[in-house]
Amino acid sequence: MVDNSIKVRRRSYPTVTLLLFAVNVPLAVLVAILLVTDYRREMRRATDARRITLSDEASVIGNALLRLSEPDDAAAITTFLESSCAETAGPSTPGHWIDVRWNGKRLHTHTRPDNEQNPAPEIGRIQDAIVGRFSAGDLRVAVTERAAEIRRSARGETLMHLSGILGLASLAAIIVDVVLVRLIANPTKRLTETVEQLQSNAFQMEPLSFRSRELNDLSFQIAQMAESLRHAEADRSGAMRRARDIQNHLLPQRICVPGLAFATHFQPAEDVAGDIYGVMEMRDKSWLIYIADLVGHGIPAAISAAVLKMVIDSAASGTTDPGEIMNRVNRILPRYLSDSEFATAAILRWVPDRAELSSASAGHEPILLMTQQRLVTLDATGIPLGIDPSACWTTSHHNLVPGDRLLLATDGVAETHDPNEQQFGRSRLSEVFSNSYSRDIEEFVAHLETEIASHRATAPIEDDVTFLIAECRRIDANQQLFPEKNQT
Repeated sequence: MVDNSIKVRRRSYPTVTLLLFAVNVPLAVLVAILLVTDYRREMRRATDARRITLSDEASVIGNALLRLSEPDDAAAITTFLESSCAETAGPSTPGHWIDVRWNGKRLHTHTRPDNEQNPAPEIGRIQDAIVGRFSAGDLRVAVTERAAEIRRSARGETLMHLSGILGLASLAAIIVDVVLVRLIANPTKRLTETVEQLQSNAFQMEPLSFRSRELNDLSFQIAQMAESLRHAEADRSGAMRRARDIQNHLLPQRICVPGLAFATHFQPAEDVAGDIYGVMEMRDKSWLIYIADLVGHGIPAAISAAVLKMVIDSAASGTTDPGEIMNRVNRILPRYLSDSEFATAAILRWVPDRAELSSASAGHEPILLMTQQRLVTLDATGIPLGIDPSACWTTSHHNLVPGDRLLLATDGVAETHDPNEQQFGRSRLSEVFSNSYSRDIEEFVAHLETEIASHRATAPIEDDVTFLIAECRRIDANQQLFPEKNQT
């Protein structure tokens, strides 16, 4: 019987991914903020510097105009402005205007008067403008440029500056990433692989060497733990060998029952099993044959199975009826089981001189009886043992003839799963058993083993697999099997 458990594993990510994410994302955000802040600062610095330049230019023009001998000559002033400011004109200074107001008159000129697409605007109407001013008496001079054009001319140098910052930040991030990977991620991966070796019982290992003192200490502790586990595993293996020997000793070593030939298969899911079977001669020269399955598997189930065997053997000393044996076992067994434990069992009584078979089943897998005519399924005659102390079981009776076969199996056979969680199934077991006449019982046992293993494929063994096959044989006057066959 299988105990089902659900294991929930929390979603996780590789350490190197978490480290790189934790370092690079904040670094990227910080660099982005710095780049935006620096870009704005550089643009502001460029416009402030240009405003000072324009103010100096306005001052130069204003002082020059104050030295003119004829301040009312507008044509002379315009000529002067165009000639004195010719050096500032050019493709690199579009949108550069000079506005002069003197003695109540407004004179203005553009540094590129030949460009008709840049007419001189009203100073107060220029949007987003940088203005340098000069005033003295009735003279007002304003030199204006568009701020957007100033920023455009400064953008190239600024972007080159920011590219340098971005490059340095990227280089720093790469260096940090490499350091994290080499000093933390890679050593962590190696330590994880070492722990995975422990999971696969590879306990022979030497401590790994790292540059980090803490990682070296952790590696040393893992090696120490591996050594302790190696000794513990050696002790456990020795104890399990002894437990397996004890359980094998509880099983019949050679089954010799008059009128029946036997072949068996016993495969624990772990070192020991919760399955048990037995054959014993009773006081009236009849024979008791039984198979039982404790809930679960492993050591706890094996201990309970050993207790169940002793209880069955003890109960059979007072009666030979399978149903009554079940009743007695059910009254005694709960004393030795925990509240959650129970067992299924099938008990048979074989009377050789009459070839008579009696059976009782406590919630066990159906007993399959193959006669020469058909397959008969002997279902349970009561609930499993250890659940209700007042439960009762009935006994059914059958007569066998030579060649009739019986198959007793635990639920580990029918419930064997393949990798797709599909069970072997009772119907398939019945079909395989129905075709068993083409093989003797030893060959059939090997064939059924192959069928089960082929169905399971790569899936793990989840439950103990035990089955017995018995064939009725003709016996002579001395109660000897005839013809004689090897028995497993």
